[in-house]
Amino acid sequence: MTKGTIIYIGGFRFPDGNAAAKLALNYARIFTALDYRVVFVGADDDSDTSVNVRKRTVQDYDVWTFERAHNFRGRLRRFFGIQNILSVVSAYDDIKIIICYNFRSVPFLRVIAYCRKNGIKVISNTTEWYGKTGRNVVFDFFRNIDTILRMYVANRHVDGLIVTSSFLRDFYGSANVVVVPSLSESFSSKNAVEPKGNREKVHLVYAGNPFCGDRRIKERSIIKDRLDKIISYLYKVFIEGYDFQFHIYGVTREQYLRALPEDQYMLDALKGVYFHGFVKGDAVYSAILNADFTVLVRDVNRVTLAGFPTKIAESINLGIPVLTTKIGDMDKYVTENKTGFFL
Repeated sequence: MTKGTIIYIGGFRFPDGNAAAKLALNYARIFTALDYRVVFVGADDDSDTSVNVRKRTVQDYDVWTFERAHNFRGRLRRFFGIQNILSVVSAYDDIKIIICYNFRSVPFLRVIAYCRKNGIKVISNTTEWYGKTGRNVVFDFFRNIDTILRMYVANRHVDGLIVTSSFLRDFYGSANVVVVPSLSESFSSKNAVEPKGNREKVHLVYAGNPFCGDRRIKERSIIKDRLDKIISYLYKVFIEGYDFQFHIYGVTREQYLRALPEDQYMLDALKGVYFHGFVKGDAVYSAILNADFTVLVRDVNRVTLAGFPTKIAESINLGIPVLTTKIGDMDKYVTENKTGFFL
């Protein structure tokens, strides 16, 4: 007998899982331990199917996804409408809470109105304050409008917020805000294959997606993960005579140079930098386990203060110290000279 059902809506991609899916699964385990049934409503289904609505099971959770819209009208309806969400809601008769994870503002406001009429609690799970992407002016304009509506309007009309930083808790200043950092599931060290004590070089790892697409970036300040700064720092210590290996997961050398072609002289000189492109989660975890440090550099701004990097949580949980900048609540979880070092 459960306390009821929680519908968890967001851009979750299963089964391999993007960062949002991994985080939501860990939150769902908490709700399950509190005797709730959790049901996910995820992102567009990329699989080869002609079925509009698809239900499956991932780690014992119901996961609903929908066929990708193939025309402008369909995309517009999906961007503003909540018909798909309501079709999932109608399948369960004991819904107590609907959680919206970094959800688009217009359908979010419509979900809030629906919950008010039907006696359902609505919670905002906010882990990001989106900034410019550099993709194009029109995209950034509408993304900014959507972010303003979500952060300043929708989030102030919910029954509670789950946020990842004290910055957001202080911004909303409400008793119904709980801070939960990005969670990481437990891993074993069975995938570590190389004895670190026998190495002559320090092994560093970065795993993430530093760029939105691979277009040329003219304004570096919009880059969230400053992989370019890491490479610049390593180029300087390389010139000073230090040797190392730096393994980059999530972007290829070609993609990096399309975004930042002016960095080619550094990459040509740095023979110890290896680009691996996109790989699945298990391969990333193995790479982290075989590293001496993971590295993450971010500028201090509203975007980085609002969140907490999942990759930091994963590294610490795997027992690998981090080299990182002091952003957000990082100093509450990174213990200097034990679980990491601040740059």
